[in-house]
Amino acid sequence: MAHMKRNLHLNLILFICLFGTSICFAGSGESSADGNYVAYDNGIVRDKSTGLEWVSGPDKDTTWIEANSWVQGLNTDGSGWRLPTIDELEGLYIKGSGDRNMTPLLKTSGWWIWASEQKGDSGARSFHFNRGRKCWGYKDKGDNSRAFAVRAVKD
Repeated sequence: MAHMKRNLHLNLILFICLFGTSICFAGSGESSADGNYVAYDNGIVRDKSTGLEWVSGPDKDTTWIEANSWVQGLNTDGSGWRLPTIDELEGLYIKGSGDRNMTPLLKTSGWWIWASEQKGDSGARSFHFNRGRKCWGYKDKGDNSRAFAVRAVKD
């Protein structure tokens, strides 16, 4: 009887994953939530309002060149990762939320997050979470800058 209940429970979970509105991640469970954001055990943070998944990069001073390289090599729960656009980063900004004016589920101690947009050979966009501003910076400078990766939720 217990075996039948367990199989029924597993079948129900499989049905919800296949036909429900939520996305299931293989091998990773939900670890915490914050409003529209859900963190999973594999380090992915999902924004339910935009359908984007986020991963925080290494929490150390990072140049744009290093950030771009890290994102290109990222394979957490599959592929499709990229640097976020400046508008996607601005969408994370919530004045007064967490330590960095964003959901505390995205772990970082930096104030600047690199964006994908570039200007010539030496410039790139970044978002300053302390002041809520879009900025330009030098790709080879990384003081207090960090990397996030983003991708659209898999169907």
